[in-house]
This record gives sequence, structure tokens and C-alpha cells, in this order.
Amino acid sequence: MLPKLRNSNTKILSRSGTKGFSLAGMPRKSKVAYVTDKSFLRPTLVSVWSLMQHLNGPAELHIWGNGLEPEDWEDVRKVVAENSLVTLICKDISSGYLDGAHGPQSYISAATMGRLFIPRLIDGYVLYIDGDTLVTGDVARAFEIDLGDAYAGVVRDYTIAHWLANPNGKSTERKTRLAEIQQFMTPASAQDYFNAGVLLLNCDRLRAEPELLARIEDVVAASACSHGDQDHLNALFNGNVVQLDLGWNASWGRVRKHRRFLARSGTPTEGAIPGGPFLVHYHGPEKPWRRAQWDIWSSRGRATLIYQRTLRRFLQEHPHLKPV
Repeated sequence: MLPKLRNSNTKILSRSGTKGFSLAGMPRKSKVAYVTDKSFLRPTLVSVWSLMQHLNGPAELHIWGNGLEPEDWEDVRKVVAENSLVTLICKDISSGYLDGAHGPQSYISAATMGRLFIPRLIDGYVLYIDGDTLVTGDVARAFEIDLGDAYAGVVRDYTIAHWLANPNGKSTERKTRLAEIQQFMTPASAQDYFNAGVLLLNCDRLRAEPELLARIEDVVAASACSHGDQDHLNALFNGNVVQLDLGWNASWGRVRKHRRFLARSGTPTEGAIPGGPFLVHYHGPEKPWRRAQWDIWSSRGRATLIYQRTLRRFLQEHPHLKPV
């Protein structure tokens, strides 16, 4: 049975209210969004499949695609169909959204900047998830939080935490990059710089500031940043965020190590909605579906093993969707 499919032009009317509930007194609906292109569709579908395995209640899933063919959208529908509680809403962003956009590194597609349009097109709280992730817990927990007037719930960046925990590091990249971040984060601190691979977006709050929303959607300006729309969003949100617990964006599963880095630099080690990890993020140029062999005693090795086990289960059901 295929999931309920709604047209991308359909308006969604629920609004965020008090903790875990809409203004109508109903539990806040889980809304999750992915943005992908043809080259990254298969890893994204592995993440979507892992999401399907852990959702225990109704959810709205938005998948936006750049350059996807009809057969690609059919693959999306088949993967999502495994969870009948999910309403799938597909959107083609191939035209009119990404003009002038480009990824900051060769392994990052311009399609990721499609997430900049989520606050305008979806209301309420939306959990955006990168495609190079695994969902390892029920993300409905994210919708229990009240973000108040914050623009988003975020997770501090692992690499920046590592650099701040080692003030005597002699890397030229470290010194230059931290200075760059501090410049566009001021008056917020570089300690609060977040990784944009997982974002709990407060869309109604962002739409309440039309000028800010327009700046967020400026993909040309975002492309001019050294780290793309991640820097772009950090600069525009300027610290008006809620720091989620590290388990919501666990860098290659390294939550304990991340906490040690934060403690060493005097940064709070705990965040909102503790537990998990709920999401493991395989960010960076190395990907676990391309390199299966890591030192099993390393954090990356253990995280890759988890990914490979999930991938094998996924391919048993969808053998033609092996990531490359």
C-alpha cells in the first residue's frame, strides 16, 4: 500500500503552541523534511527508510528533489510506503529555487540550499534532516519542545567544539576559520556555531520576519559563504536558537567525545531533549556507504558498522537502490 500522497501546493494549517501541543490543544504533528538531488537520492532514501523504522505515530514527510526523474519519485514513494502512518508530500525544486546556487565543497550539492525555503512553504515546526544520516530513534520526541521565539533548535558543530577545546592547536585552518566564524557570529559566540545538517525549524516564527525570511532565501549570498548555507544560517540566526542535545546530530556517533570537547572549553555539555542518539550524521567527504573498512575500535569504525548493518537491511527490500 502506497502512503497517502498530498500535492505540494496543499496548505498545512496547524500552528505551534505550548510544549508538545498545537494551539488547538492537539499534540503537535511531526513534520520532517529532506532535500536531495539525483546524485544523493539513494543515501537519502537509506536515511528515510531508517526514519520509517522508528516512527511510532503519524507524521508528515516532505521530500524535495532537484532534477529527479519520474522513476526516482516512484522509488521515494515505495520506500515511504512501508509506514502507513506517514503522509508523503513531494516537491520538485528544479526550477526557480536554486538559480545561482552552488555547494561550498565538491561533495556538497547545491540542492542542500533548498532547505532555505522550508520556512516559507511549510508551517509549524519542521525537522530538516540531511541525507547522509541514519535515524536511530523516534524523532517525534523533537516536537515535544517549545522553541518559544527561537528561530530553530540546533546542535553545536563537532569540529568547532574540537578546535575550541584545543586552544594551542597550530593548524592554520583552525585559526583562520575560528576568526571567520567569530566575525559573522558576533555578538553570539563561536561556541554556539551549529551544524546545519539537522535543524528543528520554527517556521511560523521565521515567517513573522519577512525581511529575515528573504535574506535566508538568498541562495547567491549563501553560496558566497565559505561553508555555504551553514555559515549563512549561523550568521542570520545570530544565536537566537535553542541548543538541542548532541544526540540529535551525533557526528559519526561521537557524542561522548563531543561532550568532552564542550566541557574542556567551558561550553554547556547538555541540551534540550536529552537521550538518543536519535540521528547519526556522517558529514564530511568520507561516507560509510563508500568506505566499509575502518578501524573497528575507532568512533568512525563503529558508526560505519551501524550504517552498514542498516544498509544491508535496506537493500534486502530495495536491492536496486544501493548508494554509490
